Amino acid sequence: MALMLLARRWAALTNGAARIVVLTVDHGLRPEAAAEASEVARIAGTIGFPAHILRWDGPHPDTGIEAAARDARYRLLFGAMAEQRLTHCATAHHRDDQAETVLMRLARGSGVYGLAGMARQSARGDAVLVRPLLDLARGDLRAIVTAAGLVPVDDPHNRDPRFARARMRAFMPVLAREGMTAERLAATASRLRRAAAAIDHYVDRLIAAAASVDQFGAIRLSRPLWLAEPEEIRLRALARILRAAGGAEHVPRIERVTALAAVLAGNDPVRRTLAGAVASRRADRIVFEREAGRAGLPSVALVGGFRGVWDRRFEVEIENAPPGMVLTALGEAGRLALPQPVRAGLPRTVATTPALFRDGHLVAAPLAGFTGGEHAMRASQGVARRLGEAVTAEEA
Repeated sequence: MALMLLARRWAALTNGAARIVVLTVDHGLRPEAAAEASEVARIAGTIGFPAHILRWDGPHPDTGIEAAARDARYRLLFGAMAEQRLTHCATAHHRDDQAETVLMRLARGSGVYGLAGMARQSARGDAVLVRPLLDLARGDLRAIVTAAGLVPVDDPHNRDPRFARARMRAFMPVLAREGMTAERLAATASRLRRAAAAIDHYVDRLIAAAASVDQFGAIRLSRPLWLAEPEEIRLRALARILRAAGGAEHVPRIERVTALAAVLAGNDPVRRTLAGAVASRRADRIVFEREAGRAGLPSVALVGGFRGVWDRRFEVEIENAPPGMVLTALGEAGRLALPQPVRAGLPRTVATTPALFRDGHLVAAPLAGFTGGEHAMRASQGVARRLGEAVTAEEA
């Protein structure tokens, strides 16, 4: 509620320059959650903000509920934003949250990126996630809510020892007595964010000089230029390349990236798979391609058409698709179904590019040079754009 009250002040100072919509998520984890979400929506209405309650329906996992709830929350928020054409999502994460995040990542052995904590601003697809309250303490936000004549809501899960964050929160007073206050932990995260930004600068330079992307989404990396860099730059560049080539949402765990880097730096022939990408060394190049047989290549039943990103690797537009059309990977069978003059000379990785099928029959595969005639389908690789995206602290 503090964020909503502060947004009202900001809207007044800017004369309503931005459209503000309140989105609140009912995770369905407590009986009181529905009433609390309704109260947030009611208060939003009294101060002039339209509000929508988003509910996490369906079965909830028995384990890993914290991570599952977080993923569901952002999925619901960004889905609602896309529907309403909203561009920025502001959350109420504060300094104490940041300190807890740093400690939790320290406990799991995170490096510079993870210990940089939550970023103030990060891109999430076409949206931007902002955290404007990271410099304020939990007590500051409670005071804002109380001063408005409202009662701050205290989620019992914040004290439930089953959850890692709650256990870390309970331990914070002990650490504070030794000087590890929330303020100092948050300041450390800020310094590490600067270090991560410096690493990203050199990773960007390496990728620009040593990596190229073909129309099928394969990435070729100059092995001599890659090996000439310090180890941290090599590892972070490799993580980005794997994420982009494999269509992954997040970079792989750094331990697995480190193991692969050691193999790629050796002199033996290499063909390894990680995060949906196949890495193979060919003379002085390392080639990264989408794993053709990996389960998880998207399949989308079309209704009318499609415009968006497929497999996090290709920008696709399809117009006037009749019923029964499916957007999916070309696949090996689809590749073999291409006319011989079209198929000749195409690499096998074309099987991982988007194609249009109807009742199991190939209709169009534009990146293979098969346009499909009457059904307009356009596709272009977006791997280069993905390759240029820095690793966020959330995925590190």
